Amino acid sequence: MKKKMESKPHQHSLVDAALEKIEETTKAVGSCEGKLTADGYKKLRGRLGHLMDALYKVGGSLTKST
Repeated sequence: MKKKMESKPHQHSLVDAALEKIEETTKAVGSCEGKLTADGYKKLRGRLGHLMDALYKVGGSLTKST
């Protein structure tokens, strides 16, 4: 039981770190407003697809448990 309690702060810090990076990314994408080319848009959209795939993969175990 103690091991589970110890892992929660670590998991929380990983989520916080990921959220911080997502916030930075959101700001970076927002800074492209009015300057984005069609090619740049395709690249950003492709990377966003990779992000969504990763989220789906890491969250997969949650969908099985709920």
